Amino acid sequence: MIPYKDYQKENEIFSKKITNNIEEVIKLKSEYKHEKYIENFEKEFAEYNHSKYAIAVNSGTTALQIALKASGIKKDDEVILPAYTYISTALAVSNVGAKPGFIDIKKDTLTIDPEKIRVNVSNKTKAIIPVHIHGNPCDMEGILEVAKKYNLKIIEDASHAHGAEYSNKKVGNFGIGCFSCHTTKNLAGIGNSGLITTNDKRLYEIIKKMVEVKNNPDLNLSKRTPCKINAIQASILKAKLPYLDKIITRKRNNACSYIKNLPKYIEYQKEEKDSKHVYRDFVIITEKREKLANYLEQNGVETKIRYKTPLHLTGYYKYLGCKRGDFQVTEEICKKTLCLPISYSLSKKDIEYICSKIITNEL
Repeated sequence: MIPYKDYQKENEIFSKKITNNIEEVIKLKSEYKHEKYIENFEKEFAEYNHSKYAIAVNSGTTALQIALKASGIKKDDEVILPAYTYISTALAVSNVGAKPGFIDIKKDTLTIDPEKIRVNVSNKTKAIIPVHIHGNPCDMEGILEVAKKYNLKIIEDASHAHGAEYSNKKVGNFGIGCFSCHTTKNLAGIGNSGLITTNDKRLYEIIKKMVEVKNNPDLNLSKRTPCKINAIQASILKAKLPYLDKIITRKRNNACSYIKNLPKYIEYQKEEKDSKHVYRDFVIITEKREKLANYLEQNGVETKIRYKTPLHLTGYYKYLGCKRGDFQVTEEICKKTLCLPISYSLSKKDIEYICSKIITNEL
């Protein structure tokens, strides 16, 4: 069996370092030392990401919600985001009382379409959440142009995209960066955790106060409290961070192997122009998704379908009044996308085998 992702096999590479880091945390003698340990990890991630500041929190959803609140987003404001993403992106907006403004995506890259942002801006629109979906950076040049014209905040959902780049600049530096470090991500803890990046000292100080939980009437609480990362999760991420570029290189090489060995008629998510895709997922687009997924499973290959239902058609967001047909690209993509295994623990032979089975199924 080739699993979609084998956590044990992936973590074996770092097991000694992870164990050493956890033992170090266990021996820390005070809350102060725990906080300093976390601050050290935050500085390491900020340095890696070429950001001035990083704040570690307990999930990617928390990161997004805090970033929205710190940006001044409030009740009845509208935040534009793609209908093709994990529901947490929209929940962060709802949780601060704002309204998700769903829009469509580009068919080739699966990223938010700047032109569709432009035509959907209203006087209630206050922010944009570009989602670097599956690890593929959005067209940030186009998004920044729209944001500047209409004075909109940018909160990047980089949950899939640690280390990804647009025009040689790491994501998380075009606005407030929000990263998930869930077990499924390229920089993965065990369970939930997240990171926020910013180059704005004022915002950094606001966010730091928001993650503090004290009986202080002057604190601007996040309403997702407690929301700080714990030192054990920080220790796991700290062990993996020095190897993140190697993980990305391995996954990009795996993606190249897929592109080389897949039959030419199989469509796949294209890399955004001027971008460095980090392939949290390798996504193919096929009319025969269920048939292919079942065939691969019968031949020992586990696949994944990420988003079967576009966000605008979920029961939770029925109140927004969207209907089937509103976002045609998203609706089509949600019926056709299939994620193939792309773990950094996969071998070249594994990928060649998967591709051979796809060819056999299509004959």
